[in-house]
Amino acid sequence: MRLLLSILGVLTLLSILPLARSFLANQECFSEYRHCRMKCKANEYAIRYCADWTICCRVKKREAKKKIMW
Repeated sequence: MRLLLSILGVLTLLSILPLARSFLANQECFSEYRHCRMKCKANEYAIRYCADWTICCRVKKREAKKKIMW
C-alpha cells in the first residue's frame, strides 16, 4: 500500500512541476532582440506568448555566406 501511495505521489508531483515551471517563467520579452507583436516579421521567429496574448518574437541568427574558393 505504501508503494502504491508513493508511486501516486511521484506521478502527481511530476504532473504539477511543468505547470509550476511555466507559471513561474518570465512572461515578458526582455532584450533588444525580442519584441511583443501580433505577427513576427520575416527575419524573426516566435518564442512564447506575452502577457497581453501578443507573440514574443526573436530575431533569427544570420548565417555567414560561404565563399567558394575554387
